[in-house]
Amino acid sequence: MPTQQFEQLKEQLKKLSPQQLKALQGEISSQLQPNSDNLLSDEELTALSQLFR
Repeated sequence: MPTQQFEQLKEQLKKLSPQQLKALQGEISSQLQPNSDNLLSDEELTALSQLFR
């Protein structure tokens, strides 16, 4: 995203309600956190599957 668009986005954030900001915060947090549901990485899963071929 170009810098100008990013700055415009930040200005638009000021127009959001507290509830909207909280919802957006949750969305951002979920995208920033690694997926903790996966016990193994993709590389580990591939290596294990190759062992049993």
